[in-house]
Amino acid sequence: MCPYVCLLVVFIVICPGQSLSRPETDSDKIESLPGLNATLPFSQYAGYITVNESHGRRLFYWFVESQSDPERDPLVLWLNGGPGCSSFNGLFEENGPFSPNKDGKTLDLNPYSWNRNASVIFLESPSGVGFSYSDTTSDYTTGDCQTAQDSLNFMLKFLEKYPQFKKNKFWITGESYAGHYVPNLASHIVDYNTEKPGSINLAGFMVGNAWTDPPLDNAGAAFFWWSHALISDRTYNNINKACNYSNIGPLLANEKQALLSSSPGRLKDECELLLAEAHTEMGNINIYNIYVDVCLKHRDGRQLLSQLARSESVLRKFAQHRLGAEVGKMYPCEDDYMEKYLNRPDVIATIHAATLPYKWTPCSTIVDYSRKDLLTSMLPVYEKLFSAGLRILVYSGDVDAIVPVTGTRAWLRVLPLTETEGWHAWTASDEQVGGYSVMYDKLTFATVRNAGHEVPGYQPLRALDMFNRFLNNQRL
Repeated sequence: MCPYVCLLVVFIVICPGQSLSRPETDSDKIESLPGLNATLPFSQYAGYITVNESHGRRLFYWFVESQSDPERDPLVLWLNGGPGCSSFNGLFEENGPFSPNKDGKTLDLNPYSWNRNASVIFLESPSGVGFSYSDTTSDYTTGDCQTAQDSLNFMLKFLEKYPQFKKNKFWITGESYAGHYVPNLASHIVDYNTEKPGSINLAGFMVGNAWTDPPLDNAGAAFFWWSHALISDRTYNNINKACNYSNIGPLLANEKQALLSSSPGRLKDECELLLAEAHTEMGNINIYNIYVDVCLKHRDGRQLLSQLARSESVLRKFAQHRLGAEVGKMYPCEDDYMEKYLNRPDVIATIHAATLPYKWTPCSTIVDYSRKDLLTSMLPVYEKLFSAGLRILVYSGDVDAIVPVTGTRAWLRVLPLTETEGWHAWTASDEQVGGYSVMYDKLTFATVRNAGHEVPGYQPLRALDMFNRFLNNQRL
């Protein structure tokens, strides 16, 4: 369990009519965006919050107020995964109010933005991701505890900067390696609120296609490949034997199977060869959504599969190949357009970002994330949070092949959950089946039909419906 560090909070008496946040807030306000020819029905802000003064560690955020009633609507934090990938992937390609056009110069508005009924913070975390940086370069070697602590510090300072949102219900959301970020931050907030009640009005969290328990998630991936006719029976059977994760049923507390063989010499080599064979059998497909095309400009994402057998680099490549894909427009090379836009000098100046000695990229090349943390199960954190009275939604795009629904359903079976409403279809606002859902006493699990790893990008309407219903405590 990660310890948390208490911050010194200074209370200042404000005279009537004054605002603690106004000068700083105004300095972070985005007045207009290059390439966007529209009058926005909401205010937006971007800038830095220092989370560690002595190290000069700063996290960059982009905050879009609700289009409806920001005074009362929920406050939401969105985190992309990686680890080491920018949440601006979400802002520009998934659930934010903008999406880049192919020219890399202009933006369109996203009618399915999550800020239609919530105020959303997109945070680049940890330091070294996107525009976030530190004066102490050793900070770029990091892991789950430091990331969660920095995010806690960020939220405390954010609410000092924007005190009008402190009373609003706060929700943490994210996908992929945010399967670590989200529950770990929730745990830190619960601990902090125990010492300083009411500091953050945490209501709950939701996380999609969440990297949670490596043995089960990886075994679930192999099963998904086979069950969706991506690999042969022979390769699937041999992977199960060589990689030693054939038992994907519920795991007991001290009996978690290792992803890798206990005999790393011969069997590790065999596992690598078999995953390379799976790679060949699949062909050049998009493993983040097996039914859409790949971006032909880059080496294909299937090369990640071979990493699953390497004990020194399991998931290491996730930071270089973002676990995600295209926005609703389904441009196969969406990352290129976003990257081009965010490296424009006029855009950098407009959003109050620093000019760094390297380009903004969707995923960091300088963050060195803890391998131990990458391979740590989040199941004990869920069990701790069940007693905190939070509302929790776990969701899965059902055509993601990298952190697929099959693995998620396996680790849900491990948790101490009692089913309260059985498996059923949920209907989206277009009257089509949006996916499937099952209710438990401590959380809800939902699928989103025909969505890949980045659910809001592939199925924006269904994702928005799911988001709104969950936050409003409506049935899925």
